[in-house]
Amino acid sequence: MTFRVTEVEATYSPDGWPRPLKLRWDGETLFVIDVGRRWKTESGIHVLARVPDERVFELHTNGALWRARVIAYPPGAV
Repeated sequence: MTFRVTEVEATYSPDGWPRPLKLRWDGETLFVIDVGRRWKTESGIHVLARVPDERVFELHTNGALWRARVIAYPPGAV
């Protein structure tokens, strides 16, 4: 699945890592219940975030814009 531009509310640690709190997906606000792996690339910062229905999103920001894609669904959801 490709990335889609989305809204993400996040706080930032003193060393610059975002901690997503919630995101908008298909018109719905989803709260982030767990943050997993995070990494930096030439294009920005990537963070894995899990929401209450157990979907896992890969969030990517270049500092000005957030993009997201679903990378994992709960068992039996797809």
